[in-house]
Amino acid sequence: MMTAAPARIVERYGSIRAFEQVYGSGELMHPLASIYSDPPNVWLTSFYGFRPEEWGLIGFTPENQRGTFIAKTRPGVLVIVYGATGAAKDEVGKVIGIQQCSHQIGPTQSFMSPAAWIAKERDPNNRERWNFAVKAVRAWRVTPESRMDIRDFAPEATASGAWQHIGSQGVPLSRQEALRILKLDLQEIEVYGETPILASVSGTARQILAPTKAGPVSQSPYVVAEAEGPKHLYILRLQGDMDAFLGEPTHGKHVVKAGFSRSPITRCNDFNRALPKCAFRWEVLHSGSQAGSEPYPSSGHAKAGELAMQDVLRRPPGGCSLGGEFFLAKADLISEAWQNGNLAAKTHGKNESEINSLSIGRKSGTCTGEE
Repeated sequence: MMTAAPARIVERYGSIRAFEQVYGSGELMHPLASIYSDPPNVWLTSFYGFRPEEWGLIGFTPENQRGTFIAKTRPGVLVIVYGATGAAKDEVGKVIGIQQCSHQIGPTQSFMSPAAWIAKERDPNNRERWNFAVKAVRAWRVTPESRMDIRDFAPEATASGAWQHIGSQGVPLSRQEALRILKLDLQEIEVYGETPILASVSGTARQILAPTKAGPVSQSPYVVAEAEGPKHLYILRLQGDMDAFLGEPTHGKHVVKAGFSRSPITRCNDFNRALPKCAFRWEVLHSGSQAGSEPYPSSGHAKAGELAMQDVLRRPPGGCSLGGEFFLAKADLISEAWQNGNLAAKTHGKNESEINSLSIGRKSGTCTGEE
């Protein structure tokens, strides 16, 4: 994959340099041009978390470190972010996000939300830190399923073990390290001060970072559609007091959502971000990625599985529809829906004899119906 991508660029544009001229000639170098340029316009640093919607910047403590970053990069530089000690437990030492930065500089307060600035200033450990900023313009969160250990992602950049230096100043990545971005699955997310994103979905880095035709700059929030490609089935379950949530007795039934996505965990996180701070949270109850299985090869397969799950979940008396992809169902019905959904996804497009073979396998215990 890492050698095929530059070959396709050359096939279409004639050379890597020509590609850079097409997509790197404006104010900001295009993300793929930053990856393929020689040397790559890609740097590495660490954050305590990845919240571009609040921190629309990369910050430096001494001003001269910001000057070095500006001098050694080009506008549109990609900054790979891994979780430093102090980040969430499942993010420490993992590649968690990517920011594209301009060369616009200013005080940190100019590029972050007022609430985040107040929280920073109230923390005596952070009050005097990261006050010299470079503005971010776009950002992508790495899906939890595709996060890489930073030592595997950037073995050359991290070989010295100078973690404090990497976190405070950042370091450039080699060509092979920059190309590993294409191994990640990404979801574009909002950057503070930039055009809001109402909703987005995950996909391969190649899909998400692909060049798009130039046009008028949007001044309105926009929605990013999920690209075609492999998909996992999932069932999310809402945690909390369901009687209070629905305003009537549920008799032990669960509120669930059945669907498909390239990254079920990201999908679950999106639903939780849409909730206010409250006693209710979504959790991934079932997913192909959680089970360690390969995704189904297309959205057609996954759609067949989704419809099969929904047919079971709406079946009375154990289940009923709450509208759209949401259902109220008993635990045993949810388990049946998951099994039926996976069987339907597996058999999508197969002939009757193949379907019967799979069904016999399920009954004999040789096939669970779950990828």
